[in-house]
Amino acid sequence: MQIWIVFKFIHILSVITAVGANLTYQFWYARAGKSPEQLVWVIANVRALDRRVANPAYIIAAIAGAGIILTGSPYTFTMLWVALSIVIYIVIAALGGAVYAPAMRRQAALAERAPASPEYAAAARRSRMLGMIASGLVLLIICLMVFQPTV
Repeated sequence: MQIWIVFKFIHILSVITAVGANLTYQFWYARAGKSPEQLVWVIANVRALDRRVANPAYIIAAIAGAGIILTGSPYTFTMLWVALSIVIYIVIAALGGAVYAPAMRRQAALAERAPASPEYAAAARRSRMLGMIASGLVLLIICLMVFQPTV
């Protein structure tokens, strides 16, 4: 077996893990409803799931993706779909670190202090919007990986 196939397996498995974790977040928020105690618990655990499962899986996906290319696969970094995917991945990582993570910290703090306040509602909307943008960009990467468009 060629080693790049092993990297491809790891890459796909890590993407399934990361995206799968992300897809559960709205379910957990809906389960919390309007209960302040449950809301604080859900936010804390969504953040933990992000830090301990989704984000490490995205990092592993990037490393495995590079491994696919560097170990003899038919793919190169100069292929349009590969290059675009890398650029979008970097945008998502920057957005996550610079914008989404602080928004989630603010939402968590407001959930503890005033979950019924307009400030919390605004923070939750902002976090949800940023999450949808990031999810859309991840979906775009998945489309690029599956359809492998060329010029």
